[in-house]
Amino acid sequence: MQTDMLQFAYTNRPGLSSKMRQLKSKSYSFSSYLVSHRIIRLILGSILFLTFLSFLFSLPGITTDSAKNEQRLTTIPPTLYKKGSKDKVAGSRQQEQHYLAYLPHSGLSNQRIELANALLLAAILGRTLILPPAFLGTVVGWMEKEQIYDHLGWLTNSSIPFEHICRSATPDDLATYVRRSRCGEYRRFGVIPWTELHDIESLTQYVDIRFQDMVSLPQLQQDLGIDDSDTYVHTDQHLYDWRLYEDISLARKLLKTGTNYFDSFAGRRYYKVYTIKHWQRRSERLLQLGGIFGSTRFNLINPEHIALRDKIAGLLHFRRDTHIGEAVQNIVDYLGGIRSFVSVHFRTGDKPFKHQLPKNMVLFAQGMAELTGASVIPKEEDILTAIEKQQNITNNSKAGLEVEKEDVISLEDEEKKRVFLLPPTEGLHLPPWSTVCRNVPTTKDMPITSGFRTVIYIATDQREPRSPTSKLLSWFDMFPCTVTLDDLPDYLFEPLDQVHDMIVPDKPLKAFLIPIVDAMVAAHAQEVFTTPRSTYSKFINEMNQAWVH
Repeated sequence: MQTDMLQFAYTNRPGLSSKMRQLKSKSYSFSSYLVSHRIIRLILGSILFLTFLSFLFSLPGITTDSAKNEQRLTTIPPTLYKKGSKDKVAGSRQQEQHYLAYLPHSGLSNQRIELANALLLAAILGRTLILPPAFLGTVVGWMEKEQIYDHLGWLTNSSIPFEHICRSATPDDLATYVRRSRCGEYRRFGVIPWTELHDIESLTQYVDIRFQDMVSLPQLQQDLGIDDSDTYVHTDQHLYDWRLYEDISLARKLLKTGTNYFDSFAGRRYYKVYTIKHWQRRSERLLQLGGIFGSTRFNLINPEHIALRDKIAGLLHFRRDTHIGEAVQNIVDYLGGIRSFVSVHFRTGDKPFKHQLPKNMVLFAQGMAELTGASVIPKEEDILTAIEKQQNITNNSKAGLEVEKEDVISLEDEEKKRVFLLPPTEGLHLPPWSTVCRNVPTTKDMPITSGFRTVIYIATDQREPRSPTSKLLSWFDMFPCTVTLDDLPDYLFEPLDQVHDMIVPDKPLKAFLIPIVDAMVAAHAQEVFTTPRSTYSKFINEMNQAWVH
């Protein structure tokens, strides 16, 4: 990495020429009043001293402030700006406001990480955070800002008649047969306010927040009364374009060696080195950033900032006093109540987790057997053999290969011979489930002794976990009393029918909310096994600690 790819922020303080002219003018006045030469020497000495300080402040990466003063948290009186309330802001107050905006992208978990980073940075800079909605379903990943604005600006424009443009094909309506490429994106996309998911109002004690429904820079500028001359737009060149460092010595070391922070697990590389002064020196009222995703984006050493980061993380747990929370409670009660089961959050989709799947299956299976007091701990070689066998069945089926019966079992034969123990529609208290499976003791410190008969809830991004091509089939062989979201009766999810899109009010969001419900149910278990290095697993574990322990 070349040095010119790295940027180190510094305080860009103006020179003291105007002050020097003022002092020079005063010296003439003093002369006219016959001020002593001693006073004149004192003034000239002060000028030289101030000039020297100005020189020091202008050097990149050098500050005469103590570490504590340099990184002190700046706060402003908390105000929650809700939709339509901008007219209530006093004129002088609104003119004084400085804003921080960012561009969200990717799935909801990534957006939540961006939100946490934005809240923290806005609090440190003393700026009001411009908060876009949360986006569900299939959301565009990181790309150049013009492309993100193009996608999200269209999807969040409430003036567009989406239901008419993207209506279903009708025999007598030729226009409905014309394929519009964006309609597919619209159907796979949902918009919901963050206030439906998190207790945003509690965060306003740390940072001002202003909601902005439409993702559009011109619209935002118009709403704020800010033009281009008072707007600074940062253009990302990479997904992980910059990393913020409070540890100045570490930042200097990275610059000196021409290196940068690298996360080997996810292949995550931050290309530029910034200190907080890089953003503090921007005087424009609107600071528009690109994407700020990355759980490791901030290198913090200030105890106040570390405490605030942790406080924000705690306040960004999912709310349970909503229609979503009601559906979650229905499912938890169906399973036997809070703490009455154990759970696993098993990531299988993204590339790093696909590669780690066999290793994680061994980790989860052996850990679960030990936790539940099983009489036999599954052997690693047996688990890996079962996974390999299932993978061979899947691969040969997809390839359409003709194989000998004794070499590999066909998908059809595999499906015929496999019999699952499925939970009854009315509840787990009914046979045959209740005859075989056992809930765990809810009393604290009571050991779990039901072994392979223990009720387990598995939350996963694996589509159709019980299908013949599922990577998780061997789990159900080892733990037959496992329940997945796909196994649950529909009536448990009825509260989700009340949740609709905030841009298109007639558009239901039920299908988009299932992954949220899945994670929240897993977090109500007495113990939860989480996928190593998954930030979403970490989030589920944090909720489990807050809600159960």
